Amino acid sequence: MPGIRVLSAAAVRQGLAALAESFGAETGIEVNLAFTTGPNIRERLEAATDVADVIVAPIELIDALAGKGRLLGDGAAKLGGVEAGVAIKSGATVPDISSADAVRAALLNAEAVVFNKASSGDFIAQMIDGLGVADEIAARVRRFEDGAEAMRFLAAADGDSALGFGQSTGLKIHEPMGITVIGPLPADIGKVTTYVAAPAPEAADPAQARALIAYLTNDAGRERFRETGVM
Repeated sequence: MPGIRVLSAAAVRQGLAALAESFGAETGIEVNLAFTTGPNIRERLEAATDVADVIVAPIELIDALAGKGRLLGDGAAKLGGVEAGVAIKSGATVPDISSADAVRAALLNAEAVVFNKASSGDFIAQMIDGLGVADEIAARVRRFEDGAEAMRFLAAADGDSALGFGQSTGLKIHEPMGITVIGPLPADIGKVTTYVAAPAPEAADPAQARALIAYLTNDAGRERFRETGVM
């Protein structure tokens, strides 16, 4: 049987990888996963190239691409939501992030503020701007192409006050690098991003693509995602 190609945002990597493996074991259909950022998914699909059978991305991107005919919106299904989170270098003093004012103070005190250039990073930039400290900390902000690069930098940062931001599930995956996730942002300045799986119009086998999406979003699939921090 031909395999199913999945192009996905990295925030749901852990649950998606586990479910792809079990789907393959149960059906005999190989699932090939590739992970990248939301902006790269948009770029590749808007170029109208045949890149995948199933796309997993934030709902805003799925809706936008479906509106342009690059995804089949009527076949899309929600996987769940992921909170924006905060991380520090392992062993560093844990700052107070319990309120917007506390996050503002932690940002002003941070020797470095680290996040990615993906859509989740764009939200963090907007959050910082909304707290009114963007200009004051601009020289200390470091953005990287993906979360792995950002958290590698955080783990190696000098001092005890650097802060890393990203999707909580993605941050958790990188804890073995030497970082510690200290929690989500407070609700009034945080965000829960909903992730959706949708079939591409050029799917080699549309029935297989829809079968995988149904497997990811059935009760067992949603529970597996919840176990990895997807709400």
